[in-house]
Amino acid sequence: MIPRRVLIAALLGVTGCAGYTSYSPLIDEALVHEDYAGALEVVEKISRSNSELLYCYEKALVLRAQGEYAASNETLERAEILLVELYTRSVTRELASLAVSETVSQYRGDAFEAIRVNYYKILNYLALDDVDGALVECRRLNRKLQMLHDGGETYFVDDPFLQYLTALVYEMGGESESAGVSFRTAAARYGESGDGWAGGAPPWMYCDASANARRRGDAAAAAAYDSLATCDGSGDATGRVTVVIEAGRVVRKLESNLVLPIFEKDDWSDRDRFAHELAGRRGVVYDHPAKVKYWLRVSLPVLEPRPPGVAYAVVKATRTEGEHRGTVDTRTVRVEDLDAQAAQAFREKESTVLLRAIIRGIGKFVASEAARDKDDTLGALVNLLGVVTETADTRSWTTLPEVILVARLDLPEGRYRLEADVVDGHGRTVNRVGFGEVDVRAGSSRIQTARAY
Repeated sequence: MIPRRVLIAALLGVTGCAGYTSYSPLIDEALVHEDYAGALEVVEKISRSNSELLYCYEKALVLRAQGEYAASNETLERAEILLVELYTRSVTRELASLAVSETVSQYRGDAFEAIRVNYYKILNYLALDDVDGALVECRRLNRKLQMLHDGGETYFVDDPFLQYLTALVYEMGGESESAGVSFRTAAARYGESGDGWAGGAPPWMYCDASANARRRGDAAAAAAYDSLATCDGSGDATGRVTVVIEAGRVVRKLESNLVLPIFEKDDWSDRDRFAHELAGRRGVVYDHPAKVKYWLRVSLPVLEPRPPGVAYAVVKATRTEGEHRGTVDTRTVRVEDLDAQAAQAFREKESTVLLRAIIRGIGKFVASEAARDKDDTLGALVNLLGVVTETADTRSWTTLPEVILVARLDLPEGRYRLEADVVDGHGRTVNRVGFGEVDVRAGSSRIQTARAY
């Protein structure tokens, strides 16, 4: 018999998840129309009983889009604390998730999401011109990536772009040695067999790494980096602007129902063994007569089907003062595919989620059979409860972008207006974003970011 407190927690958890899933499109719509107050109003409706981490994730990105970088970082810091706390499980909620629904558990998310906490804090600190704060987050990010690498429990064991980003920030903060380590790690990771989710190496990264190696007096490393790219050596005469564009929205999860037959002859006394047997019946067509005792319905998350979206962006820099006005443009490189990262994380857990759902369904079936032996009405009610509470866990950090695009502009000293046209796979411009005006000084380096929904 499921304890009463677990049953209450389960029902509240199912309701909370349904609410979050319905709020997500509303947040997205508000952000598209730059209705930040409206987006925050919806975020505040997200249940914190089982989705507090997601509440922090979504709120932080809405605040960031609004330009409230300090408040965004405060919220991300709360998310960081929650990530640590969530390793200490709530026994009641875990029992409920096994007995009733995955949605009862506190959302822990995936490694690729957890890494974004530090990534966004770095960008927020840079937007606040707080390089020291960004440096602290770079070190925290490097430590987190190292922990993932050492753990080896997930496909996401490193991220070459984030390593490169920390190298750029270390350089901005005058920490050449730390930058050298991040450059070396990024280059090594990019040099391995490519992962579709990691994107490609920005060709200018090797030039940056070579310049860093020379400053550190490492001629051998500089020569090795030089062999991987053609560098013009114009850095001292120009200012360097690295443009980061987050485009589209990450793939979401939907609910799908699966129905499996339990035959009269089946032995379900060993639920783990029987769950594996039932999983093997998925998609099987039986051409022999068999008496079905019960049709077991389980709800599973699936990724929404959709064609590829954003392909690249064209970044334009228009000089707005002085005699030599004009526009230069360059095409971005895709450095992160968060759709692919989400899909890989989903596949990594898919078989476990299926087995847990089946074991949960078997438990509900056994409970309804036991209740039916005592009273048919009670059995029907227990069965109905099992159907009502069978809900797939479709939670995920949905305000993340589909892809991250990066471009590099080496510009003569002056004031420039930056903007970008975002292009889809059919060559159509689907969005235009602006970065405002920036002052470029010879020998300087800066990072400019924009979000295209």
